[in-house]
Amino acid sequence: MVPRKDALSGILLVALGVVSLGIATFFLVLRPSLLPEDLAYTGVDASALPEAFHDWLRIVFRTWGGFIAGLGCLLVGVGVFLLTGRLRWLYLGSSAGIVLAFGRFLFSNIVLGSNFLWLIAAAFALALCTAFLLVVRSGR
Repeated sequence: MVPRKDALSGILLVALGVVSLGIATFFLVLRPSLLPEDLAYTGVDASALPEAFHDWLRIVFRTWGGFIAGLGCLLVGVGVFLLTGRLRWLYLGSSAGIVLAFGRFLFSNIVLGSNFLWLIAAAFALALCTAFLLVVRSGR
């Protein structure tokens, strides 16, 4: 079966992927633990919260950033595939996406000392094996 190119869908998916990567960067690097709208919605005084709570929220939002980055990579990979018809982009976008998402998830849970670290590490190992297989097979 020869892949059919679809320029419009490809362009839109690449654009959405790039936007997702921008949002991910905000969550990973720039987002404070609480935004003004968070405080307005909850009615909480940020200064009344312990610093450990702010630290935990930063970890949570950076974890979200990893998953958003993973989605962005996947969207870019699918979009470029639709633009070029080259299956390799599906493999590479998928592998980058799962390693980013599960890698950041694992890192966050190591920092937190999670009781479920074994399960998250197993999911990351599966993601890493899958990504390796995808990269190897993308060269065929």
